[in-house]
Amino acid sequence: MRIPTILLAFLAACGTSKAPVPATESLAFTRVAVVDVEGGRVLPEQTVVVRGNRIVRMGSGPVPARARVVDARGKYMIPGLWDMHTHVELNGAAALLLYAANGVTSIRDMGAHDFARTRAWRDSIAAGLRTGPRMKIAAPIVESPEWLRAVRRMQEREGQPTAWLDQRYGPASAEEAVRWVDSVAALGADHVKVRNYPALEVLRALMSRARERGLPVYAHIHRGLSPAEASAAGMRSFEHGFFPALGGSAAGRDSLFRQLAANGTAIVPTLVTWRGRELTGDALMFALDAASGPNLRYVPPEVSRRWRDEAKTRRYETPQDWSALARADRRNVRELQDAGVVVMVGSDGGAPLVVPGFATHEELALLVAEGGLTPLQALRAATVRPAAFLGMADSLGVVRAGKVADLVLLDANPLEDIRNTRRIAAVVLNGRYLDRAALDRLLAQ
Repeated sequence: MRIPTILLAFLAACGTSKAPVPATESLAFTRVAVVDVEGGRVLPEQTVVVRGNRIVRMGSGPVPARARVVDARGKYMIPGLWDMHTHVELNGAAALLLYAANGVTSIRDMGAHDFARTRAWRDSIAAGLRTGPRMKIAAPIVESPEWLRAVRRMQEREGQPTAWLDQRYGPASAEEAVRWVDSVAALGADHVKVRNYPALEVLRALMSRARERGLPVYAHIHRGLSPAEASAAGMRSFEHGFFPALGGSAAGRDSLFRQLAANGTAIVPTLVTWRGRELTGDALMFALDAASGPNLRYVPPEVSRRWRDEAKTRRYETPQDWSALARADRRNVRELQDAGVVVMVGSDGGAPLVVPGFATHEELALLVAEGGLTPLQALRAATVRPAAFLGMADSLGVVRAGKVADLVLLDANPLEDIRNTRRIAAVVLNGRYLDRAALDRLLAQ
């Protein structure tokens, strides 16, 4: 990774922001049922008043003069949703609108092919210059140097592009890793994502420096370091589950999971990605050609082509029993929850057959149907849990006076059926009110 190249690209990308999108000055939802995700109850007949981008009052009382009034009888209000594992830049700028249209008001992005572009989107959204979710973004993804060399050789042999590998980083020494952390901190990364582990001493140096610079480190679980060792070393979250699958007894898994909980290591299972992983290359190609799933019409042609290329390259992979891994991951979700590990919603947007925004709701449903969580636990995994995990609970995660106005208005109660999170009547995005017609216009774009 060449830092000056990334910095120049970032400066160029900053000039592409769109016109300002002001928040509604004063907005009042009347007679709405507010879902209290902390208390696990529904508060009926509430008046929720928003001014600027904050909730200024909730409860009873008169509506402020000259406020825009939304009669929300029969509706349910939840906090804006988080997606804690995305790759938004891989889906293009349209993905930002897809998240907003689906009530996903905040995302944790876990790596891009173009760091500068992702940073520009994050900052433009924060400045009110672009419509999209609040973003926390990763530095260029950390890999092992050996993995980078092997993939580059394979891509060159197949005549596939290799430029995206320049946005991955494979530290060869502890000193190099420390310098790199200082660089990405200066460039404005919010966190570090480790995929394939470098040498142990290099990884420890990287994690130590990241901790000093205030950058949390998130990682895939990898053979280079056991989950218990990685958690003890300070990994803040594990992504996608356990690889290889955890064997042994339920008591053994419970002991490990309680260690993770004690260390404050969370997990983002991304169960929704298993469909794309379990399909063989040919079956994945068929699914793409058949446009299976009603939301694939929102996938840009270049993304569909990348998915097809990925299906073709699977013939070079070592055969895996993906179905057995999937069964183990689904079993683990309930056990992790019971052991006190923080489970959070993430979709891995950018992976095959995963459509941004829509997949967040699919993941919520899978956490209940396959992971054994209750609707309330799943809803917490997309609201109050991520906000607390990222140190933003003072502003986000619940519907309450004083909080940022990231809100989703639903036609039915999600505590009765988690699939009701898809029945969106309106979204308030950092104070900006988007009714159903406005959301449909975002989707039409």
